[in-house]
Amino acid sequence: MPIAELWPTFGIRVSASDVQLRSPDEDQLAQLAALASTTIYDPQNRFLPRSPVAGWSGGEPTEAGRAFLRYYWASLADWSPRRWNLLLAVEVGGRCIGVQEIGAQDFAVTRTVSTGSWITPEHQRRGYGRTMRAAVLHLAFALGALRAESSAWSDNAPSLAISRALGYRENGTTVRSGDGRRHLQLNFTLERADWTPDPTTSVHGLTDAALSHLGAPRDR
Repeated sequence: MPIAELWPTFGIRVSASDVQLRSPDEDQLAQLAALASTTIYDPQNRFLPRSPVAGWSGGEPTEAGRAFLRYYWASLADWSPRRWNLLLAVEVGGRCIGVQEIGAQDFAVTRTVSTGSWITPEHQRRGYGRTMRAAVLHLAFALGALRAESSAWSDNAPSLAISRALGYRENGTTVRSGDGRRHLQLNFTLERADWTPDPTTSVHGLTDAALSHLGAPRDR
């Protein structure tokens, strides 16, 4: 039996331009763990503020990779239609360049999702960050979402620029603590009515079983 029949979200794919979002297989997980260890980890800045979807908060390179794997496996172990977090590998030319996530709680009622991502430094400032966010928004609204939420640290200019470019509106701030320091997080929301989909983006594998697995509303 194909694993996607047992775990339907494994069959979801989103295609946008030259970017593909998909649930990672074992080889891709190894690639992503290596990227987390060798390109996201910064030995000169051990503190990496923990994001709700980033999966790690610093540590030695090997431990950073292991923390990412634990985070991924924990998201599967804790999954239920009422509370889920879907981690998708971001591929360009068959090569993993980062992670795009989407999660929700009581989605059938709230019709609200949150998103987060990371991308390797060498692929930043090349338009991929915006493309992958737009792609996961396409998935969110295909599921029946009415609202998408995102947040970024106040000094994360690229992420803030993507949110604003895609039509998000600022929705206040949150103060976080990390490494004994105070950090400001900016919050954003995007209503479905304000979303302009890209007709070249496509979602595959959104079967009835996958929709049920994600707790999607019936009137989507």
